[in-house]
Amino acid sequence: MPAYVHINLRITDPARQAALAPRFQAALHAAGGRILHFGPVVEVLEGDITPLPIAGLFEFPSVAAAQAFYQSADYAPIKAERALAQEARMFIVEG
Repeated sequence: MPAYVHINLRITDPARQAALAPRFQAALHAAGGRILHFGPVVEVLEGDITPLPIAGLFEFPSVAAAQAFYQSADYAPIKAERALAQEARMFIVEG
């Protein structure tokens, strides 16, 4: 069953983010993931909490594959740099 990684973020360092994006995409694809959406939040439909301005949705073949990507040695340095380039919330849901 597919799994989806949702990310909601605010870019805090545009130059670092631009340099990081191709590496993130390569690691994501190498782990069997694909980008379904990455772009601005268009409209809040419900809720009291304002989302961060950008949202992403990445698909993996399974929850295990999504977890393996997040915990992988390939992603570890990217994850550390992401913390310097963006404020983010990220979570996995099962499809």
